[in-house]
Amino acid sequence: MFKKYFLRVIWVSLTLFILLILTPASLLLGKEKQPFAGTGMLNSGQAANNYSLYKDIDFKKWNNQIRQEKFDKVLPLVMRKHKIDMWIYVAREEIPDRFAAEELGSSSGVFVFTDRGGDHIERAILGRRWGESHRGWGEWRTKTVEECGLYDFVADAIRVQEPVGDVLTEYDYRFKGLREFVVARDPKRIAVNYKHDLGPWVTFIGEQDGLSHTDYVLLTEELGPEYASRLVSDEYLRMDYIIHTVPSEIKLLKKMREDEIKCVKQIFDEIVPGVTTLEELREKGTDEVDVVVFRRMKTGESQRGRSAGWKGAVVQGGDILAAPSQGMYAYVLRKDESEPPPEIKKLWQTYLTVEKILAETVRAGKTPKEIIRDYTEKFAQAGIIVRANQMHMIVPKNNWPVYSAGFEPGKTHISLDMHGMMKGALDRKDENYFGPRIGSLGPEWSKNIPLPPYHHFVLEYFFYMPSPTENLEEDQYLLWWNHEEALATEKGVEYLSPPQKELYLIRYR
Repeated sequence: MFKKYFLRVIWVSLTLFILLILTPASLLLGKEKQPFAGTGMLNSGQAANNYSLYKDIDFKKWNNQIRQEKFDKVLPLVMRKHKIDMWIYVAREEIPDRFAAEELGSSSGVFVFTDRGGDHIERAILGRRWGESHRGWGEWRTKTVEECGLYDFVADAIRVQEPVGDVLTEYDYRFKGLREFVVARDPKRIAVNYKHDLGPWVTFIGEQDGLSHTDYVLLTEELGPEYASRLVSDEYLRMDYIIHTVPSEIKLLKKMREDEIKCVKQIFDEIVPGVTTLEELREKGTDEVDVVVFRRMKTGESQRGRSAGWKGAVVQGGDILAAPSQGMYAYVLRKDESEPPPEIKKLWQTYLTVEKILAETVRAGKTPKEIIRDYTEKFAQAGIIVRANQMHMIVPKNNWPVYSAGFEPGKTHISLDMHGMMKGALDRKDENYFGPRIGSLGPEWSKNIPLPPYHHFVLEYFFYMPSPTENLEEDQYLLWWNHEEALATEKGVEYLSPPQKELYLIRYR
């Protein structure tokens, strides 16, 4: 016994000694971090290696507050706007549905929202909501409806277990009892989660069309002919519910942006020109913060690192470092430079001009069609040509001579796609194409939806500024890409953080 104990002590001691030898001194003793001075000049390689975002944000608490405000403020508004008395939303595990699982609070079940007058919309979760499994399998996301305290009726979850054989099947139970619930409320118009008019663009991959045909048939059989005849698509109601933001959501977005800015500054501060690789930049990034490089290339190659010609590339003087989702940019000075060269200064001024025009023309209450008309006129006055396609979306790709052919030489070209964003009570922010879309892309219906107050969207655009060089094998233009999240108000664009006015500079040490 003593021998085993003695050997164990020796093994533990040896392990600790090895870990001590291998651990960097900076982790044992601590390393003083020089703060970002905010002067526009960054010293490479001085940031702490820590990119954990949102550590101090309790998303469960925030999301439930957002969910409550959406139920209290948005749900009555959109149901009455579209003259809907009852909204039935069918969710099943076999049809992945983030809106049901995260926004409403369960990945399965039958949600029923009923307007019975007054300020409160009655909320119920009925139907086949999965619960415990006899096999211990499954991580059903169905408990939020029980825990959030926002539903008036929460039916018990169903134990998932294959029973002894019977004449009845799952279809016999799927909507059992729903008819009695509906009849007691006698709604005149019942919206159900399927789409008909507001389809996605041609060849779009990943569209969620709604409940299955089987579920629709079973639902109509349960309701009977009278109430089945009152069913309509929920597409306009659901779209309006998604695109309307609430105060707590806006506060959360701004709080998230604060963390993202700190993360971008750390990444910028750690870059060592001539050493930091693009692969390392990608590894430093997160789902919310993605730092990319803009660089003059040659015809056919992407200027933002998305084509051949970038393999093994390192950050070098003359590059622009971009965090487009946060609207943050830095220029890497060459060894003999103390400030950006004229073409980079011109590129930055063009960016500020574009931002100013969009900040004034993108307004809540207007349709994308009206906004497009307004900014096209202002861009023309600034000598900028609005184009339908982005350069990398036409064939041949990334070919400035072909892209600019037939247009007045010397003018900057811009292509815009300011689509929606969605946070709501989702686990994370996501791009939203189910709503107004400002720009040349997207189906025609998306151009006719007025922007709601504090519309959450991205200032996404690509512009291509002519920039001749003596080396004709190089691109004779410079690219700029922005993808900054923002809010549209009646007065114009409201940024989630103060917009950057000066180009950050990164220098060689």
